[in-house]
Amino acid sequence: MLKRNGMISTLLFIGFLAAEAPDLSVAEALVLLSILFFVPGIFPFVFHQSPLKAVQFLECGFARCYPAAAFFAVLALVTDVGWFALVWWIYTVFLALYVLLRLRDTKIHRIEETSILFGLIYLAGGGFWFFAYAAHLQFMQFSPLIILLTAVHFHYSAFLIPIFNGLLGRITRKNRLLYSWMTWVILFSPILIALGISYSKILDVIAVGLYMAALYLQAYLVLTTAFRNKIGKILIRLSSAVLMVTITFSMIYSLGVFRQEVTLTINQMIWIHGFVNAFAVILPALIGWRIEGPEPFDAASVKTFSRIYGKRKIGKDFLAHIQAENNVQYRGLVDDMRSLRSKDFSPEKLAPFILTFYEQTVEYDVKAKVAWSTWFRPLAVVYEWISKRTGQIHLSTNPDWYKMYSKIKGVHSKKDGRKRVRAWIRTNEKNETIFTALYSVYRSNEEGYMNISLPLPFSSMTGILKPYHHQEKLVLTSKRRKNRAGDEGIYLQTRAGTCPLPLSETFLIEAAHDNRLTAVHHMWLFGLKFLTVHYIITYIRPNERT
Repeated sequence: MLKRNGMISTLLFIGFLAAEAPDLSVAEALVLLSILFFVPGIFPFVFHQSPLKAVQFLECGFARCYPAAAFFAVLALVTDVGWFALVWWIYTVFLALYVLLRLRDTKIHRIEETSILFGLIYLAGGGFWFFAYAAHLQFMQFSPLIILLTAVHFHYSAFLIPIFNGLLGRITRKNRLLYSWMTWVILFSPILIALGISYSKILDVIAVGLYMAALYLQAYLVLTTAFRNKIGKILIRLSSAVLMVTITFSMIYSLGVFRQEVTLTINQMIWIHGFVNAFAVILPALIGWRIEGPEPFDAASVKTFSRIYGKRKIGKDFLAHIQAENNVQYRGLVDDMRSLRSKDFSPEKLAPFILTFYEQTVEYDVKAKVAWSTWFRPLAVVYEWISKRTGQIHLSTNPDWYKMYSKIKGVHSKKDGRKRVRAWIRTNEKNETIFTALYSVYRSNEEGYMNISLPLPFSSMTGILKPYHHQEKLVLTSKRRKNRAGDEGIYLQTRAGTCPLPLSETFLIEAAHDNRLTAVHHMWLFGLKFLTVHYIITYIRPNERT
Protein backbone atom coordinates (compact mmCIF):
# COMPACT_ATOMS: atom_id res chain seq x y z
CA MET A 1 0.00 0.00 0.00
CA LEU A 2 2.91 2.37 0.73
CA LYS A 3 4.34 1.83 -2.76
CA ARG A 4 0.92 2.41 -4.32
CA ASN A 5 0.43 5.64 -2.38
CA GLY A 6 3.95 6.75 -3.32
CA MET A 7 3.27 6.23 -7.03
CA ILE A 8 -0.05 8.07 -6.82
CA SER A 9 1.58 10.98 -4.95
CA THR A 10 4.35 11.24 -7.55
CA LEU A 11 1.87 11.33 -10.44
CA LEU A 12 -0.25 13.94 -8.67
CA PHE A 13 2.75 16.17 -7.98
CA ILE A 14 3.96 15.92 -11.59
CA GLY A 15 0.44 16.77 -12.73
CA PHE A 16 0.39 19.82 -10.45
CA LEU A 17 3.77 21.05 -11.72
CA ALA A 18 2.69 20.61 -15.35
CA ALA A 19 -0.64 22.39 -14.80
CA GLU A 20 0.87 25.35 -12.93
CA ALA A 21 3.97 25.93 -15.05
CA PRO A 22 5.32 28.48 -15.79
CA ASP A 23 3.53 30.50 -13.05
CA LEU A 24 4.38 28.06 -10.30
CA SER A 25 3.91 29.21 -6.70
CA VAL A 26 6.79 27.91 -4.57
CA ALA A 27 4.67 28.09 -1.40
CA GLU A 28 1.87 26.07 -3.04
CA ALA A 29 4.42 23.50 -4.23
CA LEU A 30 5.84 23.26 -0.69
CA VAL A 31 2.49 22.60 0.96
CA LEU A 32 1.65 19.94 -1.65
CA LEU A 33 5.08 18.38 -1.18
CA SER A 34 4.19 17.76 2.46
CA ILE A 35 0.66 16.57 1.67
CA LEU A 36 1.79 14.17 -1.05
CA PHE A 37 5.02 12.80 0.39
CA PHE A 38 5.72 13.74 4.00
CA VAL A 39 2.28 12.95 5.41
CA PRO A 40 2.20 9.34 4.13
CA GLY A 41 5.90 9.09 4.98
CA ILE A 42 5.18 9.24 8.71
CA PHE A 43 2.40 6.63 8.69
CA PRO A 44 4.77 3.75 9.54
CA PHE A 45 5.87 5.59 12.70
CA VAL A 46 2.30 6.20 13.88
CA PHE A 47 0.28 3.25 12.64
CA HIS A 48 0.57 -0.43 13.60
CA GLN A 49 1.34 0.47 17.24
CA SER A 50 -1.83 -0.96 18.79
CA PRO A 51 -3.01 -4.58 19.11
CA LEU A 52 -6.67 -3.45 19.18
CA LYS A 53 -8.54 -4.55 16.07
CA ALA A 54 -10.72 -1.41 16.05
CA VAL A 55 -7.59 0.78 15.93
CA GLN A 56 -6.06 -1.38 13.18
CA PHE A 57 -9.29 -1.03 11.18
CA LEU A 58 -9.13 2.76 11.50
CA GLU A 59 -5.49 2.84 10.44
CA CYS A 60 -6.22 0.71 7.40
CA GLY A 61 -9.05 3.09 6.52
CA PHE A 62 -6.77 6.13 6.75
CA ALA A 63 -4.19 4.50 4.48
CA ARG A 64 -6.83 3.55 1.90
CA CYS A 65 -8.57 6.94 1.95
CA TYR A 66 -5.34 8.95 1.77
CA PRO A 67 -4.96 8.97 -2.08
CA ALA A 68 -8.48 10.39 -2.52
CA ALA A 69 -7.89 13.11 0.09
CA ALA A 70 -4.55 14.03 -1.51
CA PHE A 71 -6.16 14.09 -4.98
CA PHE A 72 -8.75 16.64 -3.86
CA ALA A 73 -5.99 18.77 -2.28
CA VAL A 74 -4.19 18.94 -5.64
CA LEU A 75 -7.47 19.49 -7.48
CA ALA A 76 -8.25 22.50 -5.27
CA LEU A 77 -5.09 24.29 -6.40
CA VAL A 78 -5.16 23.23 -10.04
CA THR A 79 -8.82 24.10 -10.66
CA ASP A 80 -8.98 27.03 -8.21
CA VAL A 81 -12.17 25.46 -6.81
CA GLY A 82 -11.25 25.91 -3.17
CA TRP A 83 -14.00 23.78 -1.72
CA PHE A 84 -12.20 20.68 -2.98
CA ALA A 85 -9.68 21.42 -0.20
CA LEU A 86 -12.44 20.75 2.32
CA VAL A 87 -11.91 17.03 1.72
CA TRP A 88 -8.28 17.30 2.80
CA TRP A 89 -9.22 19.29 5.91
CA ILE A 90 -11.86 16.70 6.88
CA TYR A 91 -9.28 13.94 6.41
CA THR A 92 -6.82 15.68 8.73
CA VAL A 93 -9.57 16.30 11.30
CA PHE A 94 -10.40 12.60 11.39
CA LEU A 95 -6.69 11.86 11.80
CA ALA A 96 -6.63 14.22 14.77
CA LEU A 97 -9.70 12.55 16.30
CA TYR A 98 -7.99 9.18 15.88
CA VAL A 99 -4.97 10.61 17.68
CA LEU A 100 -7.12 11.79 20.58
CA LEU A 101 -8.34 8.21 20.94
CA ARG A 102 -4.74 7.03 20.89
CA LEU A 103 -3.79 9.56 23.55
CA ARG A 104 -6.39 7.93 25.80
CA ASP A 105 -4.59 4.61 25.35
CA THR A 106 -2.95 3.95 28.70
CA LYS A 107 -0.07 2.07 27.12
CA ILE A 108 1.47 5.18 25.60
CA HIS A 109 1.66 7.67 28.45
CA ARG A 110 5.18 8.59 27.40
CA ILE A 111 6.32 12.03 26.39
CA GLU A 112 7.95 10.77 23.18
CA GLU A 113 4.73 9.09 22.01
CA THR A 114 2.73 12.16 22.99
CA SER A 115 5.10 14.24 20.85
CA ILE A 116 4.53 12.00 17.83
CA LEU A 117 0.77 12.12 18.17
CA PHE A 118 0.69 15.89 18.74
CA GLY A 119 2.20 16.32 15.29
CA LEU A 120 -0.93 14.82 13.73
CA ILE A 121 -3.13 17.15 15.79
CA TYR A 122 -1.25 20.12 14.36
CA LEU A 123 -1.69 18.65 10.87
CA ALA A 124 -5.43 19.26 11.27
CA GLY A 125 -4.57 22.93 11.77
CA GLY A 126 -2.61 22.79 8.54
CA GLY A 127 -5.63 21.27 6.81
CA PHE A 128 -7.78 24.17 7.97
CA TRP A 129 -5.36 26.87 6.79
CA PHE A 130 -4.92 25.07 3.45
CA PHE A 131 -8.70 25.07 3.01
CA ALA A 132 -8.87 28.76 4.04
CA TYR A 133 -6.30 29.64 1.37
CA ALA A 134 -7.86 27.54 -1.38
CA ALA A 135 -11.38 28.78 -0.60
CA HIS A 136 -10.20 32.43 -0.42
CA LEU A 137 -11.44 32.91 3.15
CA GLN A 138 -10.43 36.06 5.04
CA PHE A 139 -9.04 36.03 8.59
CA MET A 140 -7.93 39.04 10.66
CA GLN A 141 -6.70 41.05 7.70
CA PHE A 142 -4.26 38.27 6.76
CA SER A 143 -3.27 38.35 3.08
CA PRO A 144 -3.71 35.17 0.98
CA LEU A 145 0.08 34.70 1.02
CA ILE A 146 0.23 34.83 4.84
CA ILE A 147 -2.63 32.30 5.05
CA LEU A 148 -0.79 30.03 2.61
CA LEU A 149 2.47 30.34 4.56
CA THR A 150 0.57 29.50 7.75
CA ALA A 151 -0.63 26.33 6.01
CA VAL A 152 2.98 25.58 5.06
CA HIS A 153 4.09 26.16 8.67
CA PHE A 154 1.50 23.71 10.02
CA HIS A 155 2.35 21.11 7.36
CA TYR A 156 6.06 21.31 8.21
CA SER A 157 7.47 22.47 11.55
CA ALA A 158 4.27 22.16 13.60
CA PHE A 159 3.52 18.74 12.10
CA LEU A 160 6.88 17.08 11.46
CA ILE A 161 9.26 18.48 14.11
CA PRO A 162 7.23 16.98 17.03
CA ILE A 163 7.17 13.63 15.22
CA PHE A 164 10.94 13.62 14.65
CA ASN A 165 11.40 14.71 18.25
CA GLY A 166 9.28 11.77 19.41
CA LEU A 167 11.33 9.35 17.32
CA LEU A 168 14.46 10.72 18.98
CA GLY A 169 12.85 10.09 22.36
CA ARG A 170 12.29 6.45 21.44
CA ILE A 171 16.02 5.79 21.25
CA THR A 172 17.54 8.18 23.79
CA ARG A 173 17.36 7.10 27.43
CA LYS A 174 19.80 9.66 28.85
CA ASN A 175 19.06 13.28 29.79
CA ARG A 176 15.36 12.44 30.05
CA LEU A 177 14.51 15.47 32.17
CA LEU A 178 16.12 17.74 29.59
CA TYR A 179 14.30 15.87 26.84
CA SER A 180 10.93 16.23 28.60
CA TRP A 181 11.21 19.99 29.08
CA MET A 182 12.50 20.44 25.53
CA THR A 183 9.58 18.42 24.19
CA TRP A 184 6.93 20.48 25.98
CA VAL A 185 8.43 23.65 24.51
CA ILE A 186 8.39 22.11 21.02
CA LEU A 187 4.78 20.99 21.44
CA PHE A 188 3.42 24.34 22.58
CA SER A 189 5.62 26.65 20.48
CA PRO A 190 3.37 26.51 17.36
CA ILE A 191 0.47 27.80 19.47
CA LEU A 192 2.58 30.56 21.04
CA ILE A 193 4.03 31.56 17.68
CA ALA A 194 0.54 31.70 16.12
CA LEU A 195 -0.69 33.89 18.99
CA GLY A 196 2.37 36.10 18.65
CA ILE A 197 1.86 36.60 14.90
CA SER A 198 -1.82 37.40 15.46
CA TYR A 199 -1.73 39.57 18.58
CA SER A 200 1.73 40.48 19.89
CA LYS A 201 5.11 41.04 18.27
CA ILE A 202 6.80 40.68 21.66
CA LEU A 203 5.16 37.28 22.22
CA ASP A 204 6.24 36.26 18.71
CA VAL A 205 9.89 37.05 19.47
CA ILE A 206 9.72 35.23 22.83
CA ALA A 207 8.00 32.19 21.29
CA VAL A 208 10.48 31.93 18.43
CA GLY A 209 13.35 32.34 20.92
CA LEU A 210 12.04 29.49 23.11
CA TYR A 211 11.47 27.33 20.03
CA MET A 212 14.97 28.07 18.82
CA ALA A 213 16.46 27.13 22.21
CA ALA A 214 14.48 23.87 22.24
CA LEU A 215 15.69 22.95 18.75
CA TYR A 216 19.30 23.66 19.75
CA LEU A 217 18.86 21.35 22.74
CA GLN A 218 17.34 18.78 20.42
CA ALA A 219 20.41 19.06 18.19
CA TYR A 220 22.62 18.42 21.22
CA LEU A 221 20.70 15.23 21.98
CA VAL A 222 20.86 14.15 18.33
CA LEU A 223 24.65 14.55 18.42
CA THR A 224 25.05 12.64 21.71
CA THR A 225 22.56 9.81 21.10
CA ALA A 226 23.74 6.42 19.86
CA PHE A 227 22.14 5.29 16.59
CA ARG A 228 21.98 1.77 15.22
CA ASN A 229 22.46 2.68 11.56
CA LYS A 230 25.36 4.80 10.30
CA ILE A 231 23.55 6.21 7.25
CA GLY A 232 20.48 7.01 9.30
CA LYS A 233 22.66 8.78 11.88
CA ILE A 234 24.38 10.91 9.21
CA LEU A 235 21.08 12.00 7.65
CA ILE A 236 19.41 12.81 10.96
CA ARG A 237 22.41 14.78 12.23
CA LEU A 238 22.64 16.65 8.90
CA SER A 239 18.97 17.56 9.19
CA SER A 240 19.45 18.81 12.75
CA ALA A 241 22.49 20.91 11.79
CA VAL A 242 20.64 22.61 8.93
CA LEU A 243 17.62 23.22 11.16
CA MET A 244 19.80 25.15 13.61
CA VAL A 245 20.71 27.49 10.74
CA THR A 246 17.19 27.95 9.36
CA ILE A 247 15.64 28.55 12.78
CA THR A 248 18.23 31.28 13.32
CA PHE A 249 16.94 33.01 10.19
CA SER A 250 13.42 32.76 11.64
CA MET A 251 14.65 34.56 14.73
CA ILE A 252 16.26 37.26 12.59
CA TYR A 253 12.99 37.69 10.68
CA SER A 254 10.93 37.95 13.91
CA LEU A 255 13.31 40.54 15.33
CA GLY A 256 13.01 42.51 12.12
CA VAL A 257 9.20 42.50 12.36
CA PHE A 258 9.43 43.52 16.02
CA ARG A 259 11.77 46.44 15.25
CA GLN A 260 9.85 47.29 12.07
CA GLU A 261 13.08 46.95 10.14
CA VAL A 262 13.17 44.81 6.99
CA THR A 263 15.97 42.30 7.50
CA LEU A 264 14.56 39.46 5.43
CA THR A 265 11.62 39.64 3.03
CA ILE A 266 8.81 37.09 2.96
CA ASN A 267 10.01 35.81 -0.41
CA GLN A 268 13.49 35.25 1.03
CA MET A 269 11.98 33.38 3.98
CA ILE A 270 10.01 31.16 1.59
CA TRP A 271 13.29 29.98 0.09
CA ILE A 272 15.37 29.93 3.28
CA HIS A 273 12.80 28.67 5.76
CA GLY A 274 10.58 26.82 3.30
CA PHE A 275 12.53 25.33 0.42
CA VAL A 276 15.70 24.62 2.44
CA ASN A 277 13.71 23.11 5.33
CA ALA A 278 11.80 20.85 2.93
CA PHE A 279 14.84 19.40 1.16
CA ALA A 280 17.67 19.78 3.70
CA VAL A 281 15.80 19.28 7.00
CA ILE A 282 12.60 17.29 6.53
CA LEU A 283 13.61 15.00 3.66
CA PRO A 284 16.91 13.75 5.16
CA ALA A 285 15.31 13.41 8.60
CA LEU A 286 12.41 11.39 7.20
CA ILE A 287 14.73 9.08 5.26
CA GLY A 288 17.10 8.81 8.22
CA TRP A 289 14.37 7.88 10.69
CA ARG A 290 12.87 5.39 8.23
CA ILE A 291 16.29 3.72 8.02
CA GLU A 292 16.76 3.82 11.80
CA GLY A 293 13.22 2.51 12.40
CA PRO A 294 12.82 3.23 16.13
CA GLU A 295 10.09 1.25 17.90
CA PRO A 296 8.10 2.50 20.92
CA PHE A 297 10.20 1.89 24.01
CA ASP A 298 7.46 -0.08 25.76
CA ALA A 299 5.83 -1.63 22.71
CA ALA A 300 5.15 -4.83 24.68
CA SER A 301 3.53 -3.08 27.66
CA VAL A 302 0.27 -4.68 28.78
CA LYS A 303 -0.72 -2.17 31.48
CA THR A 304 -4.45 -2.04 32.19
CA PHE A 305 -6.46 0.10 34.58
CA SER A 306 -9.54 -0.67 36.62
CA ARG A 307 -12.89 0.07 35.01
CA ILE A 308 -14.55 0.74 38.38
CA TYR A 309 -15.30 4.42 39.00
CA GLY A 310 -16.61 5.87 42.25
CA LYS A 311 -19.92 7.51 43.03
CA ARG A 312 -20.39 10.71 45.02
CA LYS A 313 -19.56 8.74 48.18
CA ILE A 314 -17.31 5.68 48.36
CA GLY A 315 -17.19 4.17 51.85
CA LYS A 316 -16.66 0.60 53.00
CA ASP A 317 -19.83 -0.73 51.34
CA PHE A 318 -19.18 0.83 47.93
CA LEU A 319 -18.35 -2.44 46.16
CA ALA A 320 -21.47 -4.14 47.54
CA HIS A 321 -23.64 -1.24 46.34
CA ILE A 322 -22.33 -1.53 42.77
CA GLN A 323 -22.48 -5.36 42.93
CA ALA A 324 -18.75 -5.70 42.25
CA GLU A 325 -17.96 -8.14 45.08
CA ASN A 326 -17.54 -11.86 44.48
CA ASN A 327 -17.18 -14.87 46.76
CA VAL A 328 -13.49 -15.54 46.11
CA GLN A 329 -11.61 -15.67 49.41
CA TYR A 330 -8.25 -13.88 49.39
CA ARG A 331 -5.96 -13.84 52.41
CA GLY A 332 -3.35 -11.44 51.10
CA LEU A 333 -2.86 -8.44 48.87
CA VAL A 334 -0.72 -10.62 46.60
CA ASP A 335 -1.10 -14.34 45.94
CA ASP A 336 2.64 -14.89 45.51
CA MET A 337 5.33 -12.23 45.76
CA ARG A 338 7.38 -14.21 43.25
CA SER A 339 5.01 -12.91 40.57
CA LEU A 340 6.71 -9.51 41.01
CA ARG A 341 10.22 -10.81 40.37
CA SER A 342 12.53 -8.73 38.17
CA LYS A 343 16.22 -7.93 37.87
CA ASP A 344 15.66 -5.29 40.58
CA PHE A 345 13.55 -7.43 42.89
CA SER A 346 14.23 -10.88 44.33
CA PRO A 347 11.54 -11.88 46.89
CA GLU A 348 13.82 -14.37 48.64
CA LYS A 349 16.09 -11.49 49.70
CA LEU A 350 13.33 -9.94 51.81
CA ALA A 351 12.74 -10.63 55.50
CA PRO A 352 10.25 -13.56 55.65
CA PHE A 353 7.66 -11.57 57.61
CA ILE A 354 7.40 -9.06 54.75
CA LEU A 355 6.48 -11.83 52.34
CA THR A 356 3.97 -13.24 54.83
CA PHE A 357 2.34 -9.86 55.33
CA TYR A 358 1.65 -9.38 51.60
CA GLU A 359 0.59 -12.99 51.04
CA GLN A 360 -1.34 -13.43 54.36
CA THR A 361 -2.44 -9.87 55.13
CA VAL A 362 -5.45 -10.94 57.19
CA GLU A 363 -3.08 -12.32 59.84
CA TYR A 364 -1.71 -8.85 60.68
CA ASP A 365 -2.95 -5.85 62.68
CA VAL A 366 -2.10 -2.36 61.45
CA LYS A 367 -1.65 0.91 63.34
CA ALA A 368 -0.98 4.21 61.59
CA LYS A 369 0.15 7.75 62.33
CA VAL A 370 -0.29 10.56 59.80
CA ALA A 371 2.18 13.45 59.55
CA TRP A 372 1.41 16.28 57.11
CA SER A 373 4.27 18.51 55.99
CA THR A 374 4.17 21.99 57.51
CA TRP A 375 3.55 23.78 54.22
CA PHE A 376 0.57 21.53 53.44
CA ARG A 377 -1.20 21.59 56.83
CA PRO A 378 -3.70 24.39 55.98
CA LEU A 379 -4.74 22.39 52.90
CA ALA A 380 -4.81 19.17 54.97
CA VAL A 381 -7.61 20.59 57.14
CA VAL A 382 -9.75 21.17 54.04
CA TYR A 383 -8.72 17.80 52.62
CA GLU A 384 -9.74 15.98 55.83
CA TRP A 385 -13.21 17.55 55.71
CA ILE A 386 -13.69 16.44 52.08
CA SER A 387 -12.23 12.94 52.49
CA LYS A 388 -14.40 12.23 55.55
CA ARG A 389 -17.55 12.93 53.56
CA THR A 390 -16.28 11.12 50.49
CA GLY A 391 -15.27 8.03 52.46
CA GLN A 392 -12.03 7.51 50.59
CA ILE A 393 -8.34 8.18 51.31
CA HIS A 394 -9.47 9.67 54.63
CA LEU A 395 -6.29 10.81 56.36
CA SER A 396 -6.69 12.69 59.63
CA THR A 397 -4.85 15.77 60.85
CA ASN A 398 -4.66 14.11 64.29
CA PRO A 399 -0.97 13.24 64.85
CA ASP A 400 -1.70 10.34 67.26
CA TRP A 401 -1.44 6.65 66.48
CA TYR A 402 -4.72 4.90 65.64
CA LYS A 403 -5.71 1.35 64.82
CA MET A 404 -6.89 0.27 61.38
CA TYR A 405 -9.48 -2.48 60.97
CA SER A 406 -9.23 -4.23 57.64
CA LYS A 407 -11.03 -6.73 55.42
CA ILE A 408 -10.09 -8.27 52.10
CA LYS A 409 -12.88 -8.98 49.63
CA GLY A 410 -12.88 -10.42 46.14
CA VAL A 411 -13.78 -8.19 43.20
CA HIS A 412 -15.44 -9.32 39.97
CA SER A 413 -12.84 -9.27 37.18
CA LYS A 414 -15.52 -8.53 34.57
CA LYS A 415 -16.47 -5.38 36.47
CA ASP A 416 -12.89 -4.30 37.11
CA GLY A 417 -11.16 -5.38 33.92
CA ARG A 418 -8.08 -6.77 35.68
CA LYS A 419 -7.37 -10.30 36.87
CA ARG A 420 -7.64 -11.67 40.43
CA VAL A 421 -8.58 -8.32 41.95
CA ARG A 422 -9.14 -7.99 45.68
CA ALA A 423 -10.23 -4.99 47.74
CA TRP A 424 -8.40 -4.05 50.94
CA ILE A 425 -10.96 -2.06 52.93
CA ARG A 426 -9.63 -0.20 55.98
CA THR A 427 -11.63 1.64 58.64
CA ASN A 428 -10.63 3.49 61.81
CA GLU A 429 -11.84 3.22 65.41
CA LYS A 430 -14.78 5.53 64.60
CA ASN A 431 -15.85 3.14 61.81
CA GLU A 432 -14.96 5.77 59.21
CA THR A 433 -13.62 4.40 55.91
CA ILE A 434 -9.96 5.22 55.41
CA PHE A 435 -9.23 3.34 52.19
CA THR A 436 -11.04 1.15 49.70
CA ALA A 437 -8.16 0.04 47.51
CA LEU A 438 -8.44 -2.49 44.68
CA TYR A 439 -5.24 -4.55 44.35
CA SER A 440 -3.96 -6.43 41.35
CA VAL A 441 -0.55 -7.41 39.95
CA TYR A 442 0.66 -7.76 36.37
CA ARG A 443 3.84 -8.29 34.40
CA SER A 444 5.16 -6.21 31.51
CA ASN A 445 8.52 -6.36 29.77
CA GLU A 446 9.75 -9.00 32.25
CA GLU A 447 8.94 -6.81 35.25
CA GLY A 448 6.22 -7.15 37.88
CA TYR A 449 4.06 -4.29 39.15
CA MET A 450 1.45 -3.71 41.80
CA ASN A 451 -1.60 -2.09 40.26
CA ILE A 452 -3.60 -0.36 43.02
CA SER A 453 -6.83 1.46 42.12
CA LEU A 454 -8.71 3.78 44.47
CA PRO A 455 -12.24 4.72 43.33
CA LEU A 456 -12.89 8.46 43.63
CA PRO A 457 -16.07 10.43 42.94
CA PHE A 458 -16.90 9.72 39.27
CA SER A 459 -13.29 8.72 38.61
CA SER A 460 -10.49 6.59 40.02
CA MET A 461 -6.81 6.99 40.84
CA THR A 462 -4.32 4.23 40.14
CA GLY A 463 -0.83 3.80 41.52
CA ILE A 464 1.48 1.59 39.48
CA LEU A 465 4.21 0.57 41.95
CA LYS A 466 7.48 -1.16 41.15
CA PRO A 467 9.10 -3.28 43.88
CA TYR A 468 12.80 -3.22 44.81
CA HIS A 469 14.70 -5.08 47.49
CA HIS A 470 17.13 -3.13 49.64
CA GLN A 471 19.01 -5.51 51.89
CA GLU A 472 16.07 -7.31 53.59
CA LYS A 473 13.70 -4.35 53.15
CA LEU A 474 10.96 -3.89 50.54
CA VAL A 475 10.68 -0.65 48.59
CA LEU A 476 7.52 0.01 46.55
CA THR A 477 7.56 3.19 44.50
CA SER A 478 5.70 5.01 41.77
CA LYS A 479 8.71 7.23 41.10
CA ARG A 480 9.92 6.97 37.56
CA ARG A 481 13.42 5.77 36.80
CA LYS A 482 15.83 8.28 35.28
CA ASN A 483 15.68 6.56 31.91
CA ARG A 484 11.84 6.72 32.06
CA ALA A 485 11.57 2.96 31.53
CA GLY A 486 8.74 1.03 33.11
CA ASP A 487 5.09 1.72 33.89
CA GLU A 488 5.40 3.25 37.34
CA GLY A 489 3.34 6.35 38.05
CA ILE A 490 0.10 7.65 39.51
CA TYR A 491 -2.76 8.17 37.09
CA LEU A 492 -6.25 9.68 37.19
CA GLN A 493 -8.92 7.94 35.14
CA THR A 494 -12.29 9.30 34.08
CA ARG A 495 -14.65 8.14 31.38
CA ALA A 496 -13.17 10.89 29.20
CA GLY A 497 -9.64 9.49 29.42
CA THR A 498 -6.56 8.90 31.55
CA CYS A 499 -3.80 11.30 32.53
CA PRO A 500 -0.67 11.06 34.71
CA LEU A 501 -0.75 13.05 37.95
CA PRO A 502 2.10 15.14 39.42
CA LEU A 503 2.12 12.80 42.42
CA SER A 504 4.60 10.14 43.49
CA GLU A 505 4.78 7.79 46.45
CA THR A 506 7.22 5.39 48.07
CA PHE A 507 6.72 2.70 50.71
CA LEU A 508 9.61 1.34 52.78
CA ILE A 509 8.74 -1.84 54.70
CA GLU A 510 11.17 -3.53 57.06
CA ALA A 511 11.11 -6.16 59.80
CA ALA A 512 11.50 -4.62 63.27
CA HIS A 513 11.63 -7.85 65.29
CA ASP A 514 10.07 -11.32 65.41
CA ASN A 515 6.41 -10.45 64.94
CA ARG A 516 6.40 -6.83 63.84
CA LEU A 517 6.99 -4.79 60.68
CA THR A 518 7.32 -1.06 60.30
CA ALA A 519 6.46 0.87 57.18
CA VAL A 520 6.83 4.47 56.07
CA HIS A 521 4.75 5.91 53.25
CA HIS A 522 5.99 9.16 51.67
CA MET A 523 4.06 11.19 49.09
CA TRP A 524 5.22 14.08 46.90
CA LEU A 525 3.30 16.70 44.92
CA PHE A 526 5.29 18.34 42.12
CA GLY A 527 8.39 16.95 43.82
CA LEU A 528 7.54 18.49 47.22
CA LYS A 529 6.90 16.08 50.08
CA PHE A 530 3.50 16.77 51.62
CA LEU A 531 2.63 13.57 53.50
CA THR A 532 4.29 10.87 55.61
CA VAL A 533 2.35 7.97 57.10
CA HIS A 534 4.02 5.65 59.62
CA TYR A 535 2.71 2.11 60.12
CA ILE A 536 3.28 -0.56 62.75
CA ILE A 537 2.23 -3.95 61.39
CA THR A 538 1.95 -6.74 63.95
CA TYR A 539 1.54 -10.45 63.35
CA ILE A 540 -1.44 -11.91 65.24
CA ARG A 541 -0.50 -15.19 66.87
CA PRO A 542 -3.07 -17.99 66.36
CA ASN A 543 -4.09 -18.05 70.04
CA GLU A 544 -4.72 -14.26 69.91
CA ARG A 545 -7.05 -14.29 66.92
CA THR A 546 -10.75 -13.85 67.45
